Amino acid sequence: MWLADPAFLNRPPAKPVQLVLLSALLWTSLPLLWALPLGVSTVFGVMWLLRLVLWQRQTPPLPRLALLGLLVLVLALVWQQLGTLIGREGGLAFLLLLSVLKAYESRQLRDWQVLLLVMLLVMGGGILFNQNIAILLWLVAGLCLLSAAMAMLGGLNFAAAWRQGAAALGLALPLAAVLFVAVPRMAEPLWRIPQPDNKQATTGLSDTLEPGSISNLVQSNEPAFNAVFTEGTPQQQDLYWRVIVMGDNEQGQWRAIDEQYTDDARPRRNGPTLLSYHLILEDQKGRVPALDYPILTDERYFSYRVGAVVRANRSREGYRRISLQSAVSPYLAQTLGAGERDYYTRLPANGNPRTRALAQTLRQQHPDDRRLAEAVLAHFRNQRFVYTLQPARNDGADVTDYFLFQGREGFCEDYANAFVWLMRAAGVPARIVTGYQGGEYVSQGNFWQVRSKDAHAWAEIWLASENAWLRIDPTTAVAEVRASQGLSAALPENEQPAFADKDGWLYRLGQSSQFYWQQWVVNFDANRQQNLFQRLGLGSVNIGSISLLLLVGGALAAVPLWLWWRRVRRRSSDYLREGLWLIQQQFDDGRHDNPAAAGPLELQQHPDMPETVKALLDDYIRHVYAGNLPAAAVQKRWYRAVKKALRQVRAGIEK
Repeated sequence: MWLADPAFLNRPPAKPVQLVLLSALLWTSLPLLWALPLGVSTVFGVMWLLRLVLWQRQTPPLPRLALLGLLVLVLALVWQQLGTLIGREGGLAFLLLLSVLKAYESRQLRDWQVLLLVMLLVMGGGILFNQNIAILLWLVAGLCLLSAAMAMLGGLNFAAAWRQGAAALGLALPLAAVLFVAVPRMAEPLWRIPQPDNKQATTGLSDTLEPGSISNLVQSNEPAFNAVFTEGTPQQQDLYWRVIVMGDNEQGQWRAIDEQYTDDARPRRNGPTLLSYHLILEDQKGRVPALDYPILTDERYFSYRVGAVVRANRSREGYRRISLQSAVSPYLAQTLGAGERDYYTRLPANGNPRTRALAQTLRQQHPDDRRLAEAVLAHFRNQRFVYTLQPARNDGADVTDYFLFQGREGFCEDYANAFVWLMRAAGVPARIVTGYQGGEYVSQGNFWQVRSKDAHAWAEIWLASENAWLRIDPTTAVAEVRASQGLSAALPENEQPAFADKDGWLYRLGQSSQFYWQQWVVNFDANRQQNLFQRLGLGSVNIGSISLLLLVGGALAAVPLWLWWRRVRRRSSDYLREGLWLIQQQFDDGRHDNPAAAGPLELQQHPDMPETVKALLDDYIRHVYAGNLPAAAVQKRWYRAVKKALRQVRAGIEK
């Protein structure tokens, strides 16, 4: 009705309504302001504040020529900051600044309605940058705010608009859930936007390793990834999540092997335990923390790199769900050629002479490679080495000598470095692996949460007799419980309080909620949809099962809407109020911020008020103020008469 009234659409909304709309613009833009370049966000903030000042002073909208100049400046800014006006970053930056320009242009009610639609597009863009559960809270609040703003544009007051907006959103959610489940899914979520090479996320694990690398990282309690085991039950001491293999040693620093290459290293499939699991993790430069040792059954999406490191063939921004299998075994089969043996025994030409001498002494005593490794571990135990986060270190060229013969205390990277140095100096191919060890089992969600504090470094040696790499964790020689009970239990008593479990129930609730959000919403792909259809007894995802789900689910989703409609219709007095509201909107002359402020007696004085409507207003006054409301049937007839009279009025206006 009022939507078709040109007079209603051509006047500006009330000042409080404009403030709500400007507040909604800021709220819906928050994720983009955080994700886009600082220059774009700053310009948006300045323009929004200036628009707020203009609102406060009730300044007329800017001239068209000024808006055109601002548009040119916006184009230049986006191009200067991002080098493009298309794509995710460029397109959304341009859209964001256009939205605030639209607020400068808005004069009439229809302009503000268009701005509301633009805000919906801006909200959709924010989801492309972040799929954390916090975005759900922001999204729900934003939709409520936009619904309320839309109702306020229709003439409702602030409180009534918020009630109507919240009710509309609540009634729409069941149907939205049905459509979310029923719409056919792709193999990967739709919002998997490829990320630029220079903005890829990192694991926190570095491509280099030196004293302090891991001990600094483990002091963070940030979650790294979650793991759910669907087949097989792991033991914590078996949870070695390999991420990076280190092979080059330069000036006391280990470097990752170039992951552009692969080798013939493959796990033995006849291991004692086969585990099936999936990970939920934020993209890590394409690196996938996989259990020793991963078995890839489908290399379309994932592939091996040197040392059976798993890489995603397509690096995607945001959280992703990855399904893998692993054979729990300390052995990784590989045949090493002469060149590879030379590479894995290479050491710097100078430095650490005492370490080299110790390696030769142990080699003479233990010609067998496995016995030699056991002798090195026994040396750590017998010489009373200490596992600590705060070891004494020196920064000279003989770091390993200092650790083995003077300091005798260190963290996992120190033990892995010393072990590999000794093995290589004795002629045994060896390398360092960095990743995570263990994790925390969350019984409420039946998943393992691995955090930065679980970062770890261990070693692998190649045994010619086995034609395979053997995983050896030198840390366990001095802190046996590190693998089975975690970092805190392995540290000295004075260092354990720093890693005590201080997370309250609210934090744990948030982590569990985050897990389920990523599991069932963000990563709801074709496989998850198929599993859900089978659980619901619908079989495979096809046109028949989808139609059945839409039919049954849609009917159930419509129940709250039907109950709401019945409740509204049962309020008999609504017929009188709604009829008066129709008259108020039709004959609103703009003197009131809210058309509902005009009473029936005032409306009768309107110069364009026809006699038929005046008579209906007399009936309204008699019905409402006579003492007793008439029967519902009488009110309903009066309401229908109002609608008919107003149609005739509009028809006369149109003629």
